[in-house]
Amino acid sequence: MYIAIVVLILIAWFLIKLLVFGPRQFGKKANLLTEYAARKGYRLANPSLAQISGNSSARDLLTNPSLRSYVKGSEGITDIEGLERATDDPFALTCSIRSKEAMIFNVSVSSQRADSTGSAIHYKVAKIAHDGLPRFSLGKRSVVSTVLNVVDKMVGKPEKIIDVDPRNFPEFAKHDWLKGSDSAAVLSFLSPEKIHFLENANLAGVIATNSHYLVYLEDGSLTSENDYDTFIANVEKLVTNLL
Repeated sequence: MYIAIVVLILIAWFLIKLLVFGPRQFGKKANLLTEYAARKGYRLANPSLAQISGNSSARDLLTNPSLRSYVKGSEGITDIEGLERATDDPFALTCSIRSKEAMIFNVSVSSQRADSTGSAIHYKVAKIAHDGLPRFSLGKRSVVSTVLNVVDKMVGKPEKIIDVDPRNFPEFAKHDWLKGSDSAAVLSFLSPEKIHFLENANLAGVIATNSHYLVYLEDGSLTSENDYDTFIANVEKLVTNLL
C-alpha cells in the first residue's frame, strides 16, 4: 500500500512538472543534462532521461513506463532544516568527488521565509554521502537569519547557536552563523584548519549535515552548463577541505 502511494505521488509530481515546463522544454532539459553528464564523466541519477528528445510529445512522455518513478535527490535529507517540504524532479546527476559519492539536483520548497515574495524557494543542492557526521548547519549572517533566530527564541525553541571564538576566527565570528545540538562534537569536527577554510572560501550557500550526508545548498536553480560547473566547483572545495 505504501509503495503504491509513493508511486502515485511521483507520477503526480512528474505530471505537474510536465505541465509547468511543457514537453519541449522538458525534453531540452533532459538533453542538456544527458550531454553534460556524458561529457564530464558523470552519471544520470535517472538514466531514462537519455531516452527523451527535444521533440518528444506530452503523450510520448506520459506513456513512457520508465518515467513513472525516479530517484529523488531529496531522499535521506528531508530531516535537514529548510528541506522538510522539498520536492524535486528527475533532473539529477551523480558524480564521484575525491572518492565521495555526490548527487547534484534542484529542489523547490514551499516558502515560509520572510524575504520571499513567491510561493516557493528554489535551491541548487549537493548531497554527499558520508556517515558519522555530527549534526550542524552553517551559513552567512543576514537579516533573515537574525530574524529567524529571534523568532526561535520567542517561540521557545531550544538554543542551538554555537559560538566560535572571535579572537581565533574573527572573520567567521563576524560573518557566519553556526548551529548544532552538540557543540563539542561539532567543534571537534570543524577543526581550526576547516574554519579557516570557511572564512576564506566565502561560499554563498548553507552547509548542513545529518548522520549520513553533508549537504550544500544555494539559492536558485541549475539551468545551464555554467551553473553546473560553478556549483560543482564549490562542492569540490567543500569535499576537499571538510571531508
